[in-house]
Amino acid sequence: MTNLVSNWRQAKNIHKQIGKVAKIVSWTKVYVAPSGFEADVPYYAGIVEFRNGQRTTVQFVDFEDEPAIGQNVVTVVRRIGRQRPQDVIQYGIKVKPY
Repeated sequence: MTNLVSNWRQAKNIHKQIGKVAKIVSWTKVYVAPSGFEADVPYYAGIVEFRNGQRTTVQFVDFEDEPAIGQNVVTVVRRIGRQRPQDVIQYGIKVKPY
């Protein structure tokens, strides 16, 4: 079961991460997803670098074409998922074209 306390703690700070611009450093198209994400395949994921030099791994959303190295993206909040219908829906940061 999803830990409600953990979700709450993460959600309290998520607003600080929304709207940050980054550039794609590396990306891949995922065809075989981990447990709980099978319905999302295929999807793009990769490494992005923010203006302050920080890098992170993140899932890409709302791409009509393949991502490109150096392409600008912006952070958004999207549904991450849930394991079972009775679990709390988890939300997190993903990136979309800027």
